Amino acid sequence: MKSSKLRSYLPYVFLMTALTVFIVYLCRNADRYRQLLDLSTGSLFLLVGLALVFSFGKGLTNRLFYSGLGVPLTLNEGLGLAAVTTLANHLPFSGGLIAKGAYLKQRHKLGYTRFLSATLALYVCSLAVNGVLGLAVMAYWKLASNTAVPSVLVLGFSAMAASFLLLILPWEAIDPVSGKLARRVTQLVDGWQVLSKNWVLFGKLIGIQIGMVLVFAGRFWLAFHALSQDVTLAQCVLFSLGNVLTTLVTITPGGLGVREGIVAGVASLLGFEAGVSAVAVGIDRLVATSVVIVLGTIYTYVLSKKATDGEPADAVSVGE
Repeated sequence: MKSSKLRSYLPYVFLMTALTVFIVYLCRNADRYRQLLDLSTGSLFLLVGLALVFSFGKGLTNRLFYSGLGVPLTLNEGLGLAAVTTLANHLPFSGGLIAKGAYLKQRHKLGYTRFLSATLALYVCSLAVNGVLGLAVMAYWKLASNTAVPSVLVLGFSAMAASFLLLILPWEAIDPVSGKLARRVTQLVDGWQVLSKNWVLFGKLIGIQIGMVLVFAGRFWLAFHALSQDVTLAQCVLFSLGNVLTTLVTITPGGLGVREGIVAGVASLLGFEAGVSAVAVGIDRLVATSVVIVLGTIYTYVLSKKATDGEPADAVSVGE
């Protein structure tokens, strides 16, 4: 009981530690960043605009992906789920997945087993696509300008790209004995294979993923240039591609400190100062979080009302 109580406080401990380190660093370098910071009103509005476009991309992904599972999800619901889950992930227990699963179960009767396996498959797809894109960017550097590519990045993006194999393995060969276990395994496999069995959907989601990577790269480009860092868009694409790993570590709300660490690590390998890179990510996070709070608050009310209004007319049972 006591250990369980201690674990419940861990997110708060990690959050306060990350915030303390970041604030101390900013205080020690305040004069330097006052001189470097050059975020015009136009750049600020552009950052807000890109954050909105990114949210739209996540909403469109929800709409297409869960429709592939037989859920009659509207684009508005997809946008709402993107906003609410992102907002919920800023809570100490990162409740985005729980919020999305609960809504889809109550409103559209999507079973939790199928939802979880399909959502995991979507994440693995994103991981693999980002890995392939990262390798492509570094290959272009090497071939076009003979730029030295850090071997750590090659290995990291290769591992990400290799996760694609998990999607095409013959999971349907699993043959549980019978009964409830067999039904659960069938739902798991069915959810997991939603992409490998629907290549049109897979292609659409890859297209959206590439667009979202470029949007995120644009956000990083603006944030880095606000700190007078001469970063290229291609380098920002690598920062954006590595950001997908933030989802793997959800100890702190919104991955606070994790995204900064990942981008700072990639940036340092490319010759940029890690501290400045972390501050650039902080600028982007501040703007994006403001957008998330507004959209998430609005859509929390909208989706809560939809969920309590009852089952939509064309809803069908899509797993237990």
